[in-house]
Amino acid sequence: MTSYVNILPFVQKWEGGEVYFPEENQWTNRGVQWNTYKQLAPKLLGIQNPTVSDLRNMSQEDGDKFIKYYWDKATFNNSIKNQAAANAFFEAYWGGGKSGLKWLQDKIGVFPDGIVGKKTVAKANQYDSEFILKEVLNRFNYLATSNPSRYGRFLNGWTNRWNDLYNRSKVYFVKSDELLDKPAEDNTNTKILQIAALFSVGFVIYKLITK
Repeated sequence: MTSYVNILPFVQKWEGGEVYFPEENQWTNRGVQWNTYKQLAPKLLGIQNPTVSDLRNMSQEDGDKFIKYYWDKATFNNSIKNQAAANAFFEAYWGGGKSGLKWLQDKIGVFPDGIVGKKTVAKANQYDSEFILKEVLNRFNYLATSNPSRYGRFLNGWTNRWNDLYNRSKVYFVKSDELLDKPAEDNTNTKILQIAALFSVGFVIYKLITK
């Protein structure tokens, strides 16, 4: 069964400390930006009037609550069945917000609204999990090449982080032809032949016993 617990070591490794982003004029701690912290701390931590100091002193335990929140949103409360695919959706959302989810939705043929629900989950459960994870890297490359002045300097770090996630996720890879939720094949003709065969056998038996 998939779980946010399986991705905690990865996030904790890459989101370990405090960083100030002058272009955004906000602090980040354990991967949680100030704007995100200010919005969610009352709900997740019970802090009604959060401050930047609260964010900068946030414990790992409290940081993990944000990871679980994002995991649940990205996987529709753990509904994506494959851990590698779930890792991909989490990473896309954690690092890219709704735009990250929209990218993955578009690639698996779902209307890209940035909200993971039953339709997105159904498609995700039908897709090769390695394909979905590679689309996270494709988005990083797209951002860096389409807007190098803003994102180019982040590409090496993004790529190193993605490589680590890929290596941690390989054990969960399942190909599309092995998925439990793959689209049902149209075997109508096979069923017709099976029924015809049964009638033929029945007719032969009938002729034998009525001779």
